[in-house]
Amino acid sequence: MRAPVRPLVLALSLTAGLVAGCGPAADDAKPSSTPPPAASSPAPSSEPKLVAHDPPNWFDTRGKVLLPEVATTGRTNLAGQVRGGGTDLPVLLHDTVAYVASPTGVQVVDLATGRTVGEEAARGEALRSGTEGFTLPPVLAGSEVLIPALMTTPATGTYAAGAVVEVIAVGTAAPYKAAWRAAVKLPEWATKSGKIKVAAVGALDGTAVVTVVGDDASVSYGIDTTAHSLRWTAPGVKAVAVGTGMVSGLLDGEPLTPVPVGVDLATGAEKWRGVATYAADMEAAGPLTVRVAGQLPDGSKVDQLLDMTSGRLRAAMPPGLESTTCTYDQIRTLVCASSSAVAAVDPATGQSLWALKAGEGDRQAPRVTAVWHGRVYGRGVGGPVALDARTGADMPTRPEAAPLLVNSFVGLVLEDNRLSSYPAGG
Repeated sequence: MRAPVRPLVLALSLTAGLVAGCGPAADDAKPSSTPPPAASSPAPSSEPKLVAHDPPNWFDTRGKVLLPEVATTGRTNLAGQVRGGGTDLPVLLHDTVAYVASPTGVQVVDLATGRTVGEEAARGEALRSGTEGFTLPPVLAGSEVLIPALMTTPATGTYAAGAVVEVIAVGTAAPYKAAWRAAVKLPEWATKSGKIKVAAVGALDGTAVVTVVGDDASVSYGIDTTAHSLRWTAPGVKAVAVGTGMVSGLLDGEPLTPVPVGVDLATGAEKWRGVATYAADMEAAGPLTVRVAGQLPDGSKVDQLLDMTSGRLRAAMPPGLESTTCTYDQIRTLVCASSSAVAAVDPATGQSLWALKAGEGDRQAPRVTAVWHGRVYGRGVGGPVALDARTGADMPTRPEAAPLLVNSFVGLVLEDNRLSSYPAGG
């Protein structure tokens, strides 16, 4: 597993993506199983409505809605793909709206109409531009969505200029206004890092976890979502996953050799520490489970599923998945993908469920774009495809699009470096 760690929000996150895909082909059509409205049907409402399908079988390309440009600014490569896939986009889907974060705030977009129905800005000036201050998805915390922003603080009196991470909590109901804000002072290295990113990792039991990563340093914070203040600081910790009572991450160690750790969600106190691992990657892999891969001091390679509460080994990952990035489908399956292979693993046991590899058998591995609620979406040799996450079988209905982000109402598709939202179909 050599791809960079991608924080995956576990706390009620509705998105998952692995490798970027393309938009629907021009000749894509709505599945024939869905007949056109009868001539006697009443005229549709002037206001479009989205209908929930969990998970969606297909996406209606006729209901296209464009998202703000900031959703993909600086995120695509020359091939028109999103670097890192959907989970690196600064977008959270929640019911029928999208929260689109930027280095200075958030826009709330109605996915039925494309209208911006809410907007909040951080206070002050951004520490870095969009490409230098990499913004990751907001997270859901009960009835609020949390958006962290890296901001400068001006010099005053005898105090030098500095920087803070400001957390904006925006309501999940109209008028989508800020319910509260909290600012935490950043260490001096944050103002000097050329590349810096902030992520809201997750929120549970009244504590939201935010992590800031610079060129060669990290820090994580626990924010009290009731008192709206700093609860704890974990210097050197790059938080990756939040579970019941615990935060897992990588602690800065020797160059390129971090240490897997678990810290208490309520206090930030270290609860367990793993073995220093060269080129270590960690990613969330299911309920209270993280995947850690890299090379141990004795030169042996590891690719393991660890229990977040204790750091103990749950299971070894099946062989051959070292170069893949895995995403939990939010139900019971871990789906791993690379440019030439797709496989599924039971995160509780490490059991291999199925695999598709280029050049093996009659079926070709699709280019996976999203994984959600038992479904794998991507682009196959014949266009957009959907697979059963547990069995790997092709679903009978052509999805008509290869979305990067999915919930029960929509799929977000990349087209010409812009994200478009398509209504979900059953």
